[in-house]
This record gives sequence, C-alpha cells and structure tokens, in this order.
Amino acid sequence: MTGPPEPEHRDERSLRLGWRMGGLAFEVTSQVAAGALLGWLIDRWLDTAPKGLLTGALLGIAVGLWHLVRGALRLERQLPPPRGENRAGGPNDDA
Repeated sequence: MTGPPEPEHRDERSLRLGWRMGGLAFEVTSQVAAGALLGWLIDRWLDTAPKGLLTGALLGIAVGLWHLVRGALRLERQLPPPRGENRAGGPNDDA
C-alpha cells in the first residue's frame, strides 16, 4: 500500500533540494565573479578600464541568471505537488 512518504524521507528530500538550491546560488555568484575577473584582466591587458570590467560583470550576471532560472525550473519539477492538487495544478479528481 502506497501512502504519503514518511516524515524522515520528506525531510531528507527537502534537505537535498535545499543543498541543490544553495549550489545554484554559489554557481550564480561564481559566474558573476568570473565574468568580472575576465573583464578586469582584459582591461589590464588592453588598458580600457572600466569597460571590460563592466561588460564582463554584465555578461556574468546574464549567464548566472540564465543558469539560475534553468536550475530552479529543474528543481521545481522534482518537488511533489501541493496536497489536494494534481501535477497540473488543478483540484484532485480522486477525492
């Protein structure tokens, strides 16, 4: 007989998803920092300060947000539906 998951299993699953979300935040931060660092290095090499730094930071932000949205959507698909709703978001017909 299959019922709702035991509380320990739900807590473990929530903890794993939480760590994955924290990993997404770290990825976004590192992508912004990497873009800014590359822009700063280009500025030093070509003596174009602050254009390279700003461009690199903006590209890092864009890439980071793109990865954040993709990762959040992927994690959202792994969450169980709220109680009383089916996967499509409407009311459950089996009640």
